[in-house]
Amino acid sequence: MGYDTAMRLLELEKELHRRSAAERFPVFLDYVTPSYSRQWFHTLIAEKCQQLIDGTLGTDRLMLFVPPQHGKSEIVSRKFPAWVLGRNPLMKIVGSSYSADLAQQFSRSIQRTIDSQEYAAVFPNTYLNNSNVHSNAKGGWLRNIDLFETVGYGGFYKAVGVGGSLTGTPVDLGIIDDPVKDAIEAGSQTYRDRNWEWYTDVFLTRLHNRSKQILIMTRWHEDDLAGRLLDREGDKWTVVSIPAIREDMTLPEDPRKIGEALWEERHSLARLTDTERRSPRTFAALYQQRPTIAGGNIVKREWFRNISTHEFKRLHNGEPVVFFLDTAYTDKTSNDPTGIIATCKIGGDLYITHAQKVNMKFPDLLRFIPKYVTENGYTSASSIRIEPKANGLSVIDQLKESTPYNVVCTKSPKDSKETRLFAASPTVEGGRVVLVDGAWNEAFVDEVCGFPTKPHDEYVDVLCYAIDYHISNPYKPIDRRRLSRQVY
Repeated sequence: MGYDTAMRLLELEKELHRRSAAERFPVFLDYVTPSYSRQWFHTLIAEKCQQLIDGTLGTDRLMLFVPPQHGKSEIVSRKFPAWVLGRNPLMKIVGSSYSADLAQQFSRSIQRTIDSQEYAAVFPNTYLNNSNVHSNAKGGWLRNIDLFETVGYGGFYKAVGVGGSLTGTPVDLGIIDDPVKDAIEAGSQTYRDRNWEWYTDVFLTRLHNRSKQILIMTRWHEDDLAGRLLDREGDKWTVVSIPAIREDMTLPEDPRKIGEALWEERHSLARLTDTERRSPRTFAALYQQRPTIAGGNIVKREWFRNISTHEFKRLHNGEPVVFFLDTAYTDKTSNDPTGIIATCKIGGDLYITHAQKVNMKFPDLLRFIPKYVTENGYTSASSIRIEPKANGLSVIDQLKESTPYNVVCTKSPKDSKETRLFAASPTVEGGRVVLVDGAWNEAFVDEVCGFPTKPHDEYVDVLCYAIDYHISNPYKPIDRRRLSRQVY
């Protein structure tokens, strides 16, 4: 084959690739980003998106459940809107996420793709204003971080955070990418209700008969937006659920054997297994798309580890004991007890050395607290941390005035107990909360594991405070090998 013939064949191959990129979204991913490492599941996601917009999916609503950091947003939120506008520059697209900032990041990325030479070669008729145009007062085609229009056509992409306004915005294609930010929001009934109300009262009101919807997310909670939609109108949605580790044969396009990782080169089976060991329930939700709360309880009895007093003393090595209090004192209107726990962090684990509840009048409580902390290991490195709610403020002020102890006013929580315990539960589930043997163990475990059906929840409060203080970030994985729930 001569040089000229080889060059003509190469040019023909390039032209066929360019034309294919215009017709097939998976090929477009490769064309505009030559370094893109397209895996089989990336192809599947891209094909489902194209089938949705072409009208061959069978429904006009697509749910995609994919593990974190596996490229779902790159395909659906960054590249798909650009490809859709290239094929039809009249399209009106809304892209939404849990925050306006993230939605705006998607908008920037789409604009960079449309501005690229590769995109211009595929879709020469779709382009944006060269200048930032924040207002259409002068008749210019809009282009800013929240909204950009296709020049000469008036199709657009609008970025909005969940909860934001869409007044006056007709939507041909609506994309919701991760409406939930983290475990705090997922565990909050208030946040879940807000998401649902925004979807029904704002997002849906902007759709018409031919509108298409895509919802992509990792599952945090069985009552998240996807869960509610599946419960109410599951037959109207096409669902593609791709687990990080294959467990069954329900997804026919999945070429893996049972037990294999989804993207071994990026997220190995060994790494996934370590993640699952730290928190099986969280892993089942975020990585396997199976959010469940068996029996309705947030924390399970078997998640707590136990250790003997003798073994704790061997490990202790002088680490300071920190006390947490949920204060109350009896009066004519209330008979809530005060809950107090003594805690110690050793390595990556939280040890609870003692817990007690008392029903006392204010003067008695002020005498009790110094005696309790002294008997349970208070030293000059210790602190007594009290929430500054109504009774707590009085206790804090009096203890600071009348005792030499290090009394600290903790921050008042903004979230409900349910939300905070949900967020803290992976730390307990991972075997990182250890109870030193004592008569108090059963009452403590019974109340925490019985929440929210128990009449009191002081131990729930102080446990959440202790995990937040000692572990700092209850969802951050700890790289350590010893995670078994060892009993001494």
